[in-house]
Amino acid sequence: MSDCWSIPGFEDVYLEDSWVLGIYSGQGRLTFDVDVVLRESHPDYRPPVAGEQYCYGRGRLCFASVTACEWVGGCVVPAIDASDEEDLGSFDRFEVHGDRYMIEGDFGRIEVVAGPPSLELMVR
Repeated sequence: MSDCWSIPGFEDVYLEDSWVLGIYSGQGRLTFDVDVVLRESHPDYRPPVAGEQYCYGRGRLCFASVTACEWVGGCVVPAIDASDEEDLGSFDRFEVHGDRYMIEGDFGRIEVVAGPPSLELMVR
């Protein structure tokens, strides 16, 4: 078992304080819309804006080639954050077991069998 930092492209983010904005599944994909914490080593890092603890980047965490997916506790009522945006909470755990991933947070627990995930940041 290893954590998400072992995945190429995830070395410079901190998922444990990142926010899940939406979760979508279908057509062999599992996608999380996220406000992800960028560590100082990330090329897009900038000092946090006033009122924020971290530097956040809006992005999409995607699993492609999903062959199995189980979501336990998936009926989640979104919370409204300080900026009046909805979120599904944060990531509590993200474990890697070969091609099996276990992601857990306020949104429930998702176990997925897939190729390695990718993280794409969008311009903010």
